[in-house]
Amino acid sequence: MKIGLIGLDTSHSEIFTRLLNDSEDSYHVTGAEITHAIPTYSEDLPISRERFTNYYEIVTNKYGVIPVEDVEELMAAVDAVIIGTVDGRNHLDWFKKIVSYSKPIFIDKPVVMSSREMQELIRLSSEHNTPVMSSSSLRYSESVASVANNPDIQSGYFFGPTPRQEQISGYFWYGIHLLEMVVTIFGTEVEKMKIEKYTDCEQIHMTFASGKHVIIRGENEWHNRFGAILHSKASVQSLRLWEEDKPYYAGLIEQVVQFFETGLSPVGIEETEKIVGLIEKINLLSNE
Repeated sequence: MKIGLIGLDTSHSEIFTRLLNDSEDSYHVTGAEITHAIPTYSEDLPISRERFTNYYEIVTNKYGVIPVEDVEELMAAVDAVIIGTVDGRNHLDWFKKIVSYSKPIFIDKPVVMSSREMQELIRLSSEHNTPVMSSSSLRYSESVASVANNPDIQSGYFFGPTPRQEQISGYFWYGIHLLEMVVTIFGTEVEKMKIEKYTDCEQIHMTFASGKHVIIRGENEWHNRFGAILHSKASVQSLRLWEEDKPYYAGLIEQVVQFFETGLSPVGIEETEKIVGLIEKINLLSNE
């Protein structure tokens, strides 16, 4: 299967390409290859503009991905598409340009930037019969996947980095990773939410319709230590994602390739819509 990649301005463009195209990689994912890419970036977003040249060179020169300039050329050459620009503000616009080809599309985090945009994406997906998937890679870490929807877990304390980007509002940036870990284990039916702010972090307290509850500690500075402490009636379990042997990106790409093959997303579009809604609520509380 041939995959097209839109955007070469993020580390994910290099990671995804390596996992799919490098058969020597320890966690190589078979069944698909990134063959073509539209090399776009956002001029007004420093993390996009400043990283583009490096990832363009790696993806095109090291892995032999062919750069193309327009959507028509890309869609004629590939069977599926990853919208992988680091800038979530342009995801819906890129989706609109390719949705009519009815080829499966994976959209890297954040899927879009508002519930209004999400509703438009769902409408277009249905209108053109185009399968869509979006997910944080942390959902498919080995430890999170092993406890997904475990009914015995009653509460949890989640922690990790939540640095901000001025152009990408609040938790639509790194906060989405922690939230997807929570949703994978506890679901989306949040009844109550409050935020406490500290010098080095924010803590989000969530209570679910089931009565279960979690605390999310989002730390202001970036680091790679995502984890959780989970409580059930009989035990306490610690998740330390940064110590896992298998990278969570490999788990994600395995799921993406399967989605491209079947057209069936392991994450329902309704769940993704609810996650967007939760992020909006968090952002409102965080800005108060």
